[in-house]
Amino acid sequence: MTVRKIFIAGAGNVGSAAAAFMATKQLGNIHLYDILEDFAVGQAMDINQSLPYWRSDSKVTGCRSLGEMEGADVVVITAGGKRAEGMTRLDLLYQNLDIMYEIGEMVMTLAPDAFVHVTSNPVDVLTWALKERWPKMKVTGLGCALDAMRFRFFLAEHLNVSREAVNCTVIGTHDDNMIPLVNRADVGGTPVKEHLSPDDEDRLVTLVKHGGGDIVKRLKTRSGFFAAATKVTQIVESHLHNKQHIFPLSVLVNGEYGYSDMALSLPVSIGERGAHKVFEFDLSDEERILLDVCADSMRKVIAEIRERA
Repeated sequence: MTVRKIFIAGAGNVGSAAAAFMATKQLGNIHLYDILEDFAVGQAMDINQSLPYWRSDSKVTGCRSLGEMEGADVVVITAGGKRAEGMTRLDLLYQNLDIMYEIGEMVMTLAPDAFVHVTSNPVDVLTWALKERWPKMKVTGLGCALDAMRFRFFLAEHLNVSREAVNCTVIGTHDDNMIPLVNRADVGGTPVKEHLSPDDEDRLVTLVKHGGGDIVKRLKTRSGFFAAATKVTQIVESHLHNKQHIFPLSVLVNGEYGYSDMALSLPVSIGERGAHKVFEFDLSDEERILLDVCADSMRKVIAEIRERA
């Protein structure tokens, strides 16, 4: 059986946690890179020494160069500045854009067939930037997948039911414009709206939109990472095992909802070829207006990037 090579660019909290989670699930051998050379090596040593408990034969290697990406089946990009309290995801844009281009250049040179997954923020813009520069790159971004997981958690907590009983999604952009689709959510096959008052609905939507910010507020100097790393692991597993699971990921749109030349977070199936199929919903008038807001925001940022190029 071929052992897959997974390269993670960024050994910070998300990258290192994802490396550990992927290793415990034996998704492949993980190569963990960080600009702080010994840091990635130390993180890899720590993770490896935990793996006997999980009876995992995966190996985590700390890398001192992006060149060790060569031949990777999967490249996960977590590198970049992290959002501090009071900082928006868009504040990170110009800090992280150059990092994306440097890593993207290496991907297309050393691992052009790799499935690339971006978690760095602002994830929708960075996903678009990579795909726009390298159209043949198989790239998705974490997008609203993390927000959808938070939505599921908050709904289950409010309804006092198993989290497995809840199905829901979030679309749009991974920022304050995100759209938790309450109309599409169900619990045990029944519409969630039947169990929510208007006030409940408003409160839950607010919790989802501010879920990441609430964590940053309490952690002070760093962002949350366990949930993000868990979701990244699930996405990589769906790709490597061709599971065709559906996640609301950031993808380049090609006519969906009438949009193009931008990335939006929409439900997409992930399998061995990366993103297979984007799924569209019949949105309500209100939901469509909200999605237009996301698209308009993306257009403005993209126009600014092109003006500065």
